[in-house]
Amino acid sequence: MPITGVTVKHYAYCPHIVRLEALGFSERVTEAMYEGQVVEKEKEVGFLLTKYKEVIRKPIYRWRNLVGSPDFVLHAYNYYTPLDVKAGYSTTLDHKYQVLFYAFIMEKLGMNVKEALLYYVRKKKLVKLQYNDDERKFVEKLIKWIREAMEEEVKVAQRKEKCENCNFFPYCRPKKVGRLYYTL
Repeated sequence: MPITGVTVKHYAYCPHIVRLEALGFSERVTEAMYEGQVVEKEKEVGFLLTKYKEVIRKPIYRWRNLVGSPDFVLHAYNYYTPLDVKAGYSTTLDHKYQVLFYAFIMEKLGMNVKEALLYYVRKKKLVKLQYNDDERKFVEKLIKWIREAMEEEVKVAQRKEKCENCNFFPYCRPKKVGRLYYTL
């Protein structure tokens, strides 16, 4: 089973989601997810696209069983930068992990990557993430953890609000103890 940018995003939200997906469960499309797809991404980041030598729109990169498709790849003269456009308001770990995952795949394919970018439409905010040896090592660990989660049950404790707002909640059926939910 391939590891995609969405797999990485799901793992960052809750590792148990990755296990459920490996078992064949899928999430329903929410209004927020639909809004993220509908955003006119090129219009929103047009101010940024003119600063680069080349702009690659929605490429699909594959390296081994890793698949990534950032919204844009910006090509300066000596390096490439993945850019993901988000409809939300704030920077979250799942977004950071996802765009760094894209940088990792691009690097494995021989591209020189120095940074990754996130753009938040509602705040009109550009977030720049460095991509260096520390991030590379972290993404390698992340991929290892995702593979482990795909293969076997993962014990997870989450805040009540996070679990109850998860699209996989009906499949997961975690046990509620106080203000937390636990899998297994």
